[in-house]
Amino acid sequence: MTVLQLQGTKLEQKRISTPLPLVRFFLASIGVFFIVAMHYFQHNPGGSGLELSFNASAWIPFSFAIGCGLLEICRQKIWRYSRMTIILFSCCVLLSLPIFYTNADSFAVLNRLLTLWAGFLFFISLQQFVFTHNQRQRLLWFITIAVLIEAAFGWYQFLGLSTHNQFGYDVIANRPYGIFQQPNVMASFLATGLVIAAYLLARLPRYRGKWAWQHLIVLAVPVMTIPLLVVLNSRTGWLGAGVGSLLILPYLYHFSARYQQRMWGLMLLLGIALAWQFNTITDSSFSHKARVTLESQRTTIMPQAYDMFTAKPLTGYGYGKFEVAYITQTALWHQQDPQYPVGVASLDHPHNELLYLAAEGGIVPLLGLIIAALAVLVSIKKAPNGTQLALVGLFFPIVLHTQLEYPFYHSFAHWIIFIILIFWVDNLTTKYHRYQTQYILALKTSAIALPIIITSFMITTLYSGWLLTKFETTHPVDINYLVKVNNPWAWQHRFEWDLHLTQLQVGIATDKPQLVTDYILWANQKAQTWPRPALYQNLILAYSHQGNTAQAEQVATEAQQLFPGITTSNAITATVSAAK
Repeated sequence: MTVLQLQGTKLEQKRISTPLPLVRFFLASIGVFFIVAMHYFQHNPGGSGLELSFNASAWIPFSFAIGCGLLEICRQKIWRYSRMTIILFSCCVLLSLPIFYTNADSFAVLNRLLTLWAGFLFFISLQQFVFTHNQRQRLLWFITIAVLIEAAFGWYQFLGLSTHNQFGYDVIANRPYGIFQQPNVMASFLATGLVIAAYLLARLPRYRGKWAWQHLIVLAVPVMTIPLLVVLNSRTGWLGAGVGSLLILPYLYHFSARYQQRMWGLMLLLGIALAWQFNTITDSSFSHKARVTLESQRTTIMPQAYDMFTAKPLTGYGYGKFEVAYITQTALWHQQDPQYPVGVASLDHPHNELLYLAAEGGIVPLLGLIIAALAVLVSIKKAPNGTQLALVGLFFPIVLHTQLEYPFYHSFAHWIIFIILIFWVDNLTTKYHRYQTQYILALKTSAIALPIIITSFMITTLYSGWLLTKFETTHPVDINYLVKVNNPWAWQHRFEWDLHLTQLQVGIATDKPQLVTDYILWANQKAQTWPRPALYQNLILAYSHQGNTAQAEQVATEAQQLFPGITTSNAITATVSAAK
């Protein structure tokens, strides 16, 4: 055989010199998201979205991941897309259309729509990379590691924290919610990790009869999560984990070795045994308190939200206006029919994503969600035989949770996991198309500007949240903390509440009627978009301080109509009586 040495000669084939692919940087950003950023803790009073510090910190590596995806399009000058890309784009358009309705509150819904389109950009970014088998699986490994980190944090909360701890964790209720500050969100996160771990186990062969370190990680998941799911006392979590695990069993049976099946079964039994042991030897809330049920207030809230949709099926009550529309509409129905259940105060979501969008935006966004769900189901149906149920199982805990609460608003990590799972299914079953693009300047600019803008915004969000917490917890009150807040947009309700409540308190304490008048003007305007019992209570107090008893009584009457059952026994009635 003749071997020709061509290297260094004119006969050597010329190679195209291109920059290194960005896949490593992209995966590194996702790794930082799941292993570091989403576990960031900072004291806060609760809430959703950016009001929770771990969501704000998670946006930072997420923005870099999107930037890498856009730069990859610029590098290749090719946009890779699939049929799912077009369908999801159409669905995002349908979900965004109601913002242009005349009854919409565009500012109130802006954050939600930005998150929606950012998720779509992330899906596009995922599609731009030609992952190797190991790189693609690394996406699921990142999620699994994040689940183990949160499980470890949950066990530390449950067993290791004392009464006065640095996290403000309630050791009396003792439901270890991890970083999420809500037990059901923690439960669906653990349940998703349990199903993904079983899925990964079936995709992990044992080479030359040796166990790999990855097996240890996967097999640790049921031991860490199952007892914690029992401790959490979340039936949403139990149902998600149970049904998801059953759906994954046929996949394990067909695609994993017998010893893997036995080891998985053994770890499940060990997890159940530990759960039973904790249930019998610990004096914890899940053993003695009333069980968290799937019904609770949902049996009241969901039918009410459905009634709102049927009342205005075409346009809804307006994007961003669910809370005010819900409390006023249910109060009206209750007045017309006293048997109709009263509305739940301070409710800004009906605990069902379909009903939420239908009540606010009518049929158009509801169709968007249904089309997206059908597109994913069709893709799952195209998957190889024996894998369809497993793919459904991957989605089940989070999808179930969206129909019983609102995990995407509590946890940005849930939203990203959901998008990764859609990409996973699409990547398994689709054929990608390529579109040649020459005009990449705008993409390059966006790829560089987005991470800078989002990172700056989220850092100021965290800083402003820290200042507001210091203001609320410092005694005596130090107004300088409020003055230093540099991002009030991310904390609109909380910042305005602290500012104007302080204004009212100072006005009453120093007998400055103008400050009290200013509060009344703000509160009357705020009540039109943010009707809360405490707001009405303070408004009555302000009118009473001015000696305007008639107006105070009128506000109290309106409050009792909006919030029957909770206002008759609280300070609202007492305040009016004291003013007479």
